[in-house]
Amino acid sequence: MTEPLLSVHDLSMVYLRRAGLFGRRAQPIRALNGVNFTVGAGETLGIVGESGCGKSTLARCLLRLLRPSGGGIQFDGEDLLALKNEDMRMMRQRMQMVLQNPFSSLNPRLNGFELVAEPLRTHTMMSRKEMVDRVVTLLAEVGLSAEFMSRHPHQLSGGQAQRIALARALALNPDFIVLDEPTSALDVSVQAQIINLLLGLQRQRGLTYLFITHDLSVVQHISDRIAVMYLGKIVEETSSEAIFANPQHPYTQALLSSTPVPDPAAKRQRIILPGSVPSATNPPAGCAFHTRCPQVMDICRMRYPASRLVARNHRVSCHLYEESA
Repeated sequence: MTEPLLSVHDLSMVYLRRAGLFGRRAQPIRALNGVNFTVGAGETLGIVGESGCGKSTLARCLLRLLRPSGGGIQFDGEDLLALKNEDMRMMRQRMQMVLQNPFSSLNPRLNGFELVAEPLRTHTMMSRKEMVDRVVTLLAEVGLSAEFMSRHPHQLSGGQAQRIALARALALNPDFIVLDEPTSALDVSVQAQIINLLLGLQRQRGLTYLFITHDLSVVQHISDRIAVMYLGKIVEETSSEAIFANPQHPYTQALLSSTPVPDPAAKRQRIILPGSVPSATNPPAGCAFHTRCPQVMDICRMRYPASRLVARNHRVSCHLYEESA
């Protein structure tokens, strides 16, 4: 078995929020709490969960835009957390990111050429002519003509702006791209175009994706495997087919029950979860989901369940499966 391109072990991230008189008391906010997963070369791992579960914090920790509080990140055999700043700067040529809202990630003062050429200017010694040729090629790859080099972000539609952001991410020929909800700010028809574009680029370039979203219909279409997050932890991880055909964790089952079914004749029983996601400042003891779980047991309130293999390549963190395991 080949080594994974990305391996994350027991990753944690704790923010300190100042509270009390004059902000003298620090309140820890545990955004990530022991996250483990791997991503193979050429694979797409989808990360899903409600807002506030730690998805975007995870994305920023993987690229070391944030320094994690603990754990380890291995990328192609390199310990990312041990790299010095200059070495990490070189490594980022192989690791890129596309954000949710292209209009907030693109500098409004720069035109299309300047936006896409920015990483080339920073990391290479290309001449002006070489950069122009490279930008034209990159724009063509994402479905835009050379005339977009002169356009500024305010002259672009949402889909066009996201294509510019994607062209910029491809400029240095990365191996791995973090896609942090790249379609959620787009119309449904444009979402489909961007997803198909990402799939085509992955086939052509052999790219590896970490696809972060709360849209289950989108993640099903693009992902090979899916990891479900709840309050800073991964509660279930398996193949895309298995998680939609046979979800095991009660939280995953509730998420899937809320997904619209395209067939009007199909019936799906909606699982309504009481309350809301607990605060990361004061998480409940035991399993964090026990305050909303329809199948809660006494042990759920006392300790967090270990991650268990319930089927081939299907891991679940839930006390329901401890006896059978």
